[in-house]
Amino acid sequence: MVNWREGRCADGICALWGVVAVTGSYQVRPAPSWPKIIATTARLWLQRRVLRVADGLDASKLARRRVLLAGLSVLVVAAAGVVLAEQPWAHNTASRPRLIERALAAAATNRTHAAAWIAAEVSHGVIVACDPLMCAALQHDGFPASDLDALAVGAADPLGSGLVVSTVSLRSELGTRLTTVYAPIVVASFGRGQNVVDVRVTAPDGAAAYLAAVHTDLLARQQDGQQLLHNPNVYLPADCQADLAGGHVDSRLLITLAALAHNVPVHVRQFGDAGPGAPTGTALRSMTISGAVLLPHHASYLSVVLAFLHAQRAPFLATATVSGTGAATVLTIAFTAPSPLGLLSAQPPS
Repeated sequence: MVNWREGRCADGICALWGVVAVTGSYQVRPAPSWPKIIATTARLWLQRRVLRVADGLDASKLARRRVLLAGLSVLVVAAAGVVLAEQPWAHNTASRPRLIERALAAAATNRTHAAAWIAAEVSHGVIVACDPLMCAALQHDGFPASDLDALAVGAADPLGSGLVVSTVSLRSELGTRLTTVYAPIVVASFGRGQNVVDVRVTAPDGAAAYLAAVHTDLLARQQDGQQLLHNPNVYLPADCQADLAGGHVDSRLLITLAALAHNVPVHVRQFGDAGPGAPTGTALRSMTISGAVLLPHHASYLSVVLAFLHAQRAPFLATATVSGTGAATVLTIAFTAPSPLGLLSAQPPS
C-alpha cells in the first residue's frame, strides 16, 4: 500500500491509485474505474499466490501455469465484480484494494476446503461440474480430471453431472436456475455470504422430480429404520435410535447394518458424516460400531465384519477403518457422497 507520510509504494498499488512522484511531491490523477481496480488487484493477487508457487516447475509446466493464470484472471475478475459491486464500500476508493483482496482470499479458502472435502468424500465415479478455477483446485487435490466437467463462460447447464460446485462465478453465470432447476439440495457448504461454496446434487430430471424422489426415499429410510429398532441384534444409544426413526441414515448403511445384524450382534456407537454445513436431515453416511464384541468359538469379530464389508460391490462397497485397542476398539464404516436414491422401497401404510 502507499505510505503517505514517507512517500513510498509497494506491490505496484501507486500506479493503481494514480499517484505519481514528481520532484518530491505527489500529483493525484482521477481515481480509476471500478473494473480496472478489480482487474489490477486480481492480477497482482494471482501473481503472488499462483506464480510464486511455480518457481520450482520446469519450463513447460511453468508456461502452462502462466496460461492458466491468464484465463483464471478473467474468471476471478468477473467473480469479484459480482461479489463486491453491491457492497456499501464499493465507491469508497480508500478501502477498495484491501477489501477486494480479503474477498478474493476468502473465496480461495472456501474453494480449497471444498476441493479437499470432495476429493476425500466423493466417489471418483461421480462427475463433478465446476467453474475452471474450482476444477483446477479439485484436480490439484487428486480428483480425476476425467470426472470433472468444467463449465466455461456461456455454459448451458450442469446436467450430466452428479454434483455441481456452486461458486460465485457459477452462480453469476446460471443465476437462480442453479438452485431452482439444476441442483436444489446442498450436501456440503464452505464459508458464508457471497463467497460461500456449496456442493449440490444435480437433479437430472429437474428440481421438482428430484425433490419428490428425495421425499419418497426419506419415507423408505424411516420405515427401514423403524424395523431395525426392533432387531434384537442391533444395539443403539438414544441419539442413534432417533436417527434411524427419523430416516436420517443413508440407505446403504441401513442395508449394511441389517445384513451384519443377520449374522452377528452390532453395537452402534454413532452415525455421522453428513457433510460440513449440510442442512438438518441430510443422510448420514458413516457408522461407528464397537469392534470389541465376543463371538462363540473364539472367532474374531473384526475379521468376520471386515470380510463381509470387503466382499461387497458398488454401491455397497464401504470404506472400513479400525481404531483403538482392546475394549476401546471401534470400526468406522463410511460411504461416499452423494447418497443414492431408490435403493429402498417405501411400503404403503397398513
